[in-house]
Amino acid sequence: MKKQILFVAALAMTFAACQPSYDVEDKTVATFEEAAISPAEVESVFHLTESGTFTSGMYSFKQEVQDWGEYGVYYFGNIVSNKTDTNFESYLDAEKSAKGGAKGGKNFLVWAGGAMGDVSVTLSQAAVVPGMYVCNSVYAVDAIVNGDGMSNDGGKPFGEDDWFLLTVYGALDGYPVNTTVEFYLAKGQNYVADWTYVDLSKLGKVDQLLFELTSTKKNSMGMTTPNYFCIDDLGAAKK
Repeated sequence: MKKQILFVAALAMTFAACQPSYDVEDKTVATFEEAAISPAEVESVFHLTESGTFTSGMYSFKQEVQDWGEYGVYYFGNIVSNKTDTNFESYLDAEKSAKGGAKGGKNFLVWAGGAMGDVSVTLSQAAVVPGMYVCNSVYAVDAIVNGDGMSNDGGKPFGEDDWFLLTVYGALDGYPVNTTVEFYLAKGQNYVADWTYVDLSKLGKVDQLLFELTSTKKNSMGMTTPNYFCIDDLGAAKK
């Protein structure tokens, strides 16, 4: 039976309160609205035909395409979506934001980590990245609210001591910078259900960004919370 995820405004306010205004007119900002990467159809996603990169603003995004034969073609890394509903039935619905659509415009990025290895984001030149907006994917929210069916605790929903954490790393000239940015996408049943700003400026000047998702939910194979989150307006700066 198809499940409709319900998002409670009070929970979103926990994460979204007191957000400042940001200027997204800067052409260096990745808004994912460029014609070359915009999904051509309603409720669609942008998939490369083979592994490679695409650009938005001053950023280059890697996407990994894997043909698993009778099991189909799978896409990892950075995927552009314009889907606006929040229904979740299976992993095929993973490329949707918990908010339902983008922060601004029509398109947003879904970061799908996991089996593909390096899914970094590369800047066209070294710079201080002011920040970005993030939101959970409906895939992760379903696991938080309903359980993932795989974790060591029997796949139960998130309890009060569970968490889902985004860590952002920076690199410059091939070397990691000395600091990271951490942002909780969920604590217990309180999860990020709206586009929320994450300040990345403390990373300093970088030419590459890398993302990592970790969770209290795991088994012998690793994390069982779906390894997805959504990004929009990467590089947006304060007015």
